[in-house]
Parts: sequence; C-alpha cells; structure tokens
Amino acid sequence: MTTQAVVRARLLSHFTETLRALPSGSALVLRHPDLPNAVFHSGLTLADDYGRDETRRFFDIAYWVLGATAETSGQYLDLTMRSWRARGWATEFRANPPSAGYARTSDGYGFAIRCSINGYVSMAGTTPVFAADSPEGDPFPCRIDRPVVAAG
Repeated sequence: MTTQAVVRARLLSHFTETLRALPSGSALVLRHPDLPNAVFHSGLTLADDYGRDETRRFFDIAYWVLGATAETSGQYLDLTMRSWRARGWATEFRANPPSAGYARTSDGYGFAIRCSINGYVSMAGTTPVFAADSPEGDPFPCRIDRPVVAAG
C-alpha cells in the first residue's frame, strides 16, 4: 500500500495538469473573493470503508475555480471534462442544473467539477487509499495557479 505523501503529491499534480486545459489566469482557491462565507477546508483525511477499516485512509479536498463567470462556467466544465477524457479517465456528466462532471483514474483518484446555479465553479479531488500511519507529506496549498503554457 502506498503512502499518504505519495498520493497527495499525485493529486496535486492532477489538479495542476487539469488547470492547463483552462483559460490563462485560472486558479484553484480555498477562499473565493466573491464568496467570503463559502470557504473550503484545507483537506480532510478520512477513514476508509465508512470507518470500519482503521488501517486505511483517503484524502479529500475541494477548491473554487477562479476565472469562471456565470457566462463562462459551462465552458470551464466542458474544458475540464475534455481534459479528463483526453487522459483516458472514466467520466460522467450531469447536465441538470447544477451541472457537474465526474472522473475516475485507473489508479483510484476521483474528481468532480460542479457549476452552481449562480455560475460559480468548484473542483474536488479524492486520493486512493493509503496506510493510515504513513507520513502526510506537504500540506495542500490554499491556491494552485494555472501553469504557464509555453508557446510553441
């Protein structure tokens, strides 16, 4: 079984790669500047199997997607879903408001992107299970900026 540090680092990498598919200036943030009372936690480590297995855990975190507006939220959802499909992840899309997309990697990472009825977009990720007593690794950042995509 892998360690928490390894799966958390990979989850962060998946978030960063997903941001590459979004418009310049996009970012993932725990605190949206337009929603001061809607702050996401800095991630939770939870017991696997509804608490019945104390030896295994998984990590879950959600972010607001900065850059999306009520007019462009559908575009952000579409670009994200395309990015996940291009990587070969199993995806599912729900068009009913609020719109949402889901993805699962072959190695057990889970992702969701949701558009609120007000046009705000959030993205969440979950790791595969890891040993409960494994090292945590680096804390997740409060902000993940879209990497600069080299012109070429």
